[in-house]
Amino acid sequence: MIRHDVRSRLGDYPVLIESGLLKGLPSLLSGMGWRSEGRVGLITNPVVYPLHGERIVKSLLSGDFRPETMLLPDGESHKTLGSVSSLLDQLLALRWERREPLLVLGGGVTGDMGGFAASILLRGVPVVHIPSTVVAQVDSSVGGKTGVDHSMGKNLIGSFYPPKAVWIDPDLLLTLPLKERRAGLGEVIKYAMIGNARLSDLLEKNIQRLGGEKFERDLWSAAISESVFEKSRIVSEDEHEGGLRMTLNFGHTFGHALEGALGFGGMLHGEAVGLGMLLASRVSERMGLSRGISERLLALLKGAGLPYQWPKDVSIEDLKKFWGSDKKTQGGRATIILPVSWGKVLMTRDYDLETVRQSLSDL
Repeated sequence: MIRHDVRSRLGDYPVLIESGLLKGLPSLLSGMGWRSEGRVGLITNPVVYPLHGERIVKSLLSGDFRPETMLLPDGESHKTLGSVSSLLDQLLALRWERREPLLVLGGGVTGDMGGFAASILLRGVPVVHIPSTVVAQVDSSVGGKTGVDHSMGKNLIGSFYPPKAVWIDPDLLLTLPLKERRAGLGEVIKYAMIGNARLSDLLEKNIQRLGGEKFERDLWSAAISESVFEKSRIVSEDEHEGGLRMTLNFGHTFGHALEGALGFGGMLHGEAVGLGMLLASRVSERMGLSRGISERLLALLKGAGLPYQWPKDVSIEDLKKFWGSDKKTQGGRATIILPVSWGKVLMTRDYDLETVRQSLSDL
């Protein structure tokens, strides 16, 4: 078993990574101090529940826990206050108590909504994330960010709320469609580009295998572990995004704007992040901050089977509608993360809109 520890002002927590980890779910819960015969909430969605939820419920029952299952709607378009409100209605109707844990099983959308509900129910109930997608396993489940989208932009309503633990079983990815598994590599590539040299080496040697139809468990476990190591290191130093943690948004300012322009659902998150990183790399090169990074990134995107051409019907004007609502905007200007070399990025609000426009035309 691989373990990474995340430091948090509200309590440190472990991230455990192991194939078959969930077979020992009752023991994991007991090890966290939750007694058998107690209630455990399982928050998931209608897509994930038939794949993994029924097995988890049986495992909980085998350990004499009393599971209560609640389903959130699936998909980014449902990541709203209304969905969270409906979940809270269910929990309150069950007279949920403050010490009873919630297990959130699913991808980033389910994790964000389930974590947000846990953060505001009874002013905070314990939550454990069980991520079932690549994006969730390598990124969104670690770090304590929760929230929902708004018509003005992505993730504009939420909270920082660390989980009690994150339990990652790479075997859950076996049921993931190839397109979604590949999309998750966008976030993995991000960690290589912002500073993880071991991950860079692993990706450049194995990107086609990771993006291939065959799921190679050991290779994926290594990519997940290195990504989580990098995320854990950064959020432990800067939990509330005061500076360093903002580097994790490399590709996201442009990527989130692209998602918004496409209606939050027209492109998978990891795909949008990949294109966002590519645009940021071209901006950096046009500003004279770097050389050759976009070509190196382009090779990884192609090898992973990810989109590498910007949608022709999305213009700079479409993106601008969402930049102003970005959470990292200051003084009316969005903060963007630009690569200056492979493994090093900088944060800036000192960029020219025409440069972004020209860089977009390059793609």
